[in-house]
Amino acid sequence: MASPEIIMFGNPALRETSSPVTVFHKKLHRKIDTIKKILFEHGGGAALAAPQIALLKRITVINYMGEYFECINPSILEQSGKATDYEGCLSLPGYTGRVERAKTVTVSFQDRNGKERVITRSDEMARCLQHEIDHLNGILYIDHITDGFLINIDNNTKLPVNEILSLTPSRNRA
Repeated sequence: MASPEIIMFGNPALRETSSPVTVFHKKLHRKIDTIKKILFEHGGGAALAAPQIALLKRITVINYMGEYFECINPSILEQSGKATDYEGCLSLPGYTGRVERAKTVTVSFQDRNGKERVITRSDEMARCLQHEIDHLNGILYIDHITDGFLINIDNNTKLPVNEILSLTPSRNRA
């Protein structure tokens, strides 16, 4: 059986709120392993959330900055500071945009066996965690763009974010 593909911006699944994981078993482990495999096949990504493969469960796999997390049911407990930097997304390849996020976050989540974990991260990893948790809530980084445009990374052209947002409903937009 072929692995699911990463779904692209415009697919309504990216705007849905994911359901919590309540049972931790081998079927869940296979889902996590599938997300991990797809992330590793698309080597340019830091993380992949389950909704990006049309699986509406609160699961994300992060492999970024020398750290690896399988986050089940993640939630931001605390956040502080502000930082603005560029973000991109495997579901909207070829574009980047400036997004303001909390500089530091404390996140609770469960691992694949249901064990509770709490981590605090700053800077790029805090940004990654917030981006992935947003995916689980049907929110995309383009909903937070500060400059009003995305930049095409191949030719540096600007795309007004309001043009791209009009392509899909975003009832969850912050």
